[in-house]
Amino acid sequence: MMMNRMMLLSAVFACALSARAESVEIMIYNPAGFARENEIAEIDESAVKSRLGSPFFVLTDSEGKEIPWQKTHDGKILFPVNVAAGGSAVYVAAPGVPQPVTPLVYGRLFPERADDMTWENDNGAYRAYGPGQQKNGDRTFGYDIWTKSVPDLVLEKRYIGNNRQGKTFHRDYGEGMDVYTVGPTLGGGTNALLDDSGEIIYPWCFSEYEIIEHGPLRFQVRLVYPPATAEKGIPAAEQRVITLDAGDWFNRTDVTYYGLDSVRDMVAGQVVHIQNPEGYVLDKENNAVAYADLTENAEAGNGTIYLGMLSVSDSEPLYMPLPAPAGDAVGHVVLKGKVENAKPFTYYWGAGWSKGGVPSMDAWRDKIERKRMCLDNPLRIKVISRK
Repeated sequence: MMMNRMMLLSAVFACALSARAESVEIMIYNPAGFARENEIAEIDESAVKSRLGSPFFVLTDSEGKEIPWQKTHDGKILFPVNVAAGGSAVYVAAPGVPQPVTPLVYGRLFPERADDMTWENDNGAYRAYGPGQQKNGDRTFGYDIWTKSVPDLVLEKRYIGNNRQGKTFHRDYGEGMDVYTVGPTLGGGTNALLDDSGEIIYPWCFSEYEIIEHGPLRFQVRLVYPPATAEKGIPAAEQRVITLDAGDWFNRTDVTYYGLDSVRDMVAGQVVHIQNPEGYVLDKENNAVAYADLTENAEAGNGTIYLGMLSVSDSEPLYMPLPAPAGDAVGHVVLKGKVENAKPFTYYWGAGWSKGGVPSMDAWRDKIERKRMCLDNPLRIKVISRK
């Protein structure tokens, strides 16, 4: 009897082994009329590991070159793909131990500089102001933009330089700098509710944070904001989940308000400065906006920062003048939409620099249009077992 049971268990185990694939093909189809270059694709982890029967695998392209990948907190596998216009590409996952991956994204809380939450990828860097900034009494509500002219990760170097070596953020030491003015505005792409008269209710600094994804291909952070709207009779707290992938020019933001008792108007905005008051574009076709910011010291040859936003939620691109100038700020380009309690509003925002790969407004608008087409034509993915 014992012998028969052991034989049965051995047979079941052998069948299970034979059912496992030696490798898995991941077929990527690009429905768009342009090539997708180093775009981050996303598949369910279970679709690969259940077929391979191994928690460890090596991912390669059609030429056998190993491709980096990242496992996410919610069971996804991320990896960069290159697919021709209207074409397909095949990637293969096989059991093995992948090589260490050089991170292409990075971010953390910088308590040594008033609780900045700063993050970056190979194209740019961004900053949200935290509780230390609010304690200082600084009225900086929006996101800050840090330019980059190199793909290297530079945040740690910049903060060390600023805090210990007498190197200011506001000077270019060969890799970019901070020459963007936020002030008491929405800065580089912050969201805000509108009051009953249609004026912006500026959010204060975040009070809590959680880094959800640390890289190497995706950075994601959750920021919690207190109900700064209470002074206008709208006691709504908010949560923002900001996601930045390697190679992308735009941050995805999913903002959710809690405590709303009715549908409210909201905007996501980017500040317009007096140095270039007419330098914006309202792109209704792509539900997007763009702006050429001449920087806080244009005479110093600091180049131009191109900003843009686009939305997948219902919204309208508009220009909103400020009731009165705030420093150099005269208005905002915004995406105006409506938000319901506990339902996310999703939009994308980002920036490029004339000294860092974006030579003109036309080049920047092309990136906005490409992003829109990528959102409208997502990659199609199929996973197939191979023996």
